[in-house]
Amino acid sequence: PHTLGKKEEHLLAMQGQMSEASNQIFRQLNDADLKWGMVKNERGELVELGHSAFSAFLHSPSRKVRREAFHKYYAQYDAHKNTIAAALNGSVQRDVYYARARGYGSAVGSALFHDNVPMSVYDSLIGSVHRNLPSLYRYYELRRRAMKLKDGIHQYDTYVPILTDLDKRHTWDQAVRVVVDALCPLGDEYCRTLREGLTSARWSDRYPNAGKQSGAFSYGTFDGAPYIMMNYQPDVLDHVFTLAHEAGHSMHSWYSARSQPFQYYGYTIFVAEVASTFNEQLLAKHMMERAKTDRERAYLINRQLDGIRGTIIRQTMFAEFEKVIHALVEAGEPLTVDALRGEYRKLLDLYFGPDFVIDSELELECLRIPHFYRAFYVYKYATGLSAAIALSERVTNGGARELDDYLGFLRGGCSKWPLDLLRDAGVDMEKPETVDTALSYFGKLVGELEELL
Repeated sequence: PHTLGKKEEHLLAMQGQMSEASNQIFRQLNDADLKWGMVKNERGELVELGHSAFSAFLHSPSRKVRREAFHKYYAQYDAHKNTIAAALNGSVQRDVYYARARGYGSAVGSALFHDNVPMSVYDSLIGSVHRNLPSLYRYYELRRRAMKLKDGIHQYDTYVPILTDLDKRHTWDQAVRVVVDALCPLGDEYCRTLREGLTSARWSDRYPNAGKQSGAFSYGTFDGAPYIMMNYQPDVLDHVFTLAHEAGHSMHSWYSARSQPFQYYGYTIFVAEVASTFNEQLLAKHMMERAKTDRERAYLINRQLDGIRGTIIRQTMFAEFEKVIHALVEAGEPLTVDALRGEYRKLLDLYFGPDFVIDSELELECLRIPHFYRAFYVYKYATGLSAAIALSERVTNGGARELDDYLGFLRGGCSKWPLDLLRDAGVDMEKPETVDTALSYFGKLVGELEELL
């Protein structure tokens, strides 16, 4: 119903490269032109501030370092705020234009249409997060007390671990063993295939090397192995979780390619993050159950809380902001710097709570998020982890039927719409219970951490 005539489609296609101008302007400015200068780390060494270094500085145990990096980082966005706001406005205008040209009721409706997701799912996600925000406020107060922050907690205090990293070293073979053991609820075939893939079948390029791309990813093919690129370091516990995550993608590809014809084996982003974060949930549960000390368990709980906070709650705040600013443009309102900052400030006040100290610079965060140039994408991170938490509980507490339902989901590829695949697996994303369950689990973990600290 949203495909136009031949001439109209030709005109829209001719606009394709031009329509990316806002995104390209932002990326050139954000990735190449902005210069932040130097910041002293906790060892007194001068380090050049950039996107990657900013993340590292926010994890610094020194509050002075975190604060300096925060203010210096956002000073550059303040200096270029009008340019970036104009670029973001152009991107939103593009989304609204294409939605109207194709006869959609709204820009968000246009984005959801391609996955056959009703607007009620988007709104229900936001509503569930709003209802459960008191648990987040409680976590921030717990973090403030644990970190002994007498003048209140700021955003630059929310990334450093409450407890220092555990002295947990895993060789590659040990990491494979831990991950496979944690995934035993998924059955013999899953675990045997994964173990062989990560060892003798050589699915993974494991270690860092000169000239190698950073990060990690999984790439599946229809008639080949689902390869994993890692930059594994034995002394980084997060890399064990990264292995579990990428293994989830790879096994999703493995099952789908063996169960579907070529045209249906590829899966959508909406369901992709379910299979990967499902594995992370099983690994976290496995490690927490086997923690030898209260400190070790507290560290793992803190890690879980920050993961849920970042993936469900923070991404939902971004999703709500996207909805708000597109609605403003659709209503004919100008999307100025002040309008963007004002709308974002309302969400910061709501999502961080009354006792959180919100620095005025944080309002500029809305100008530095690349995902906003690919609007209505980030909500899938939140729905994905919510579904993964619910399904992991269903499988570990269930029996053969629950396992078959989940493996059927992995085999499904894109043979059905995403919501139908998840419904067959055992969760209904059109009902608020799935997200509520995930956030109830968040609240339960906050209570456990309070007792341990």
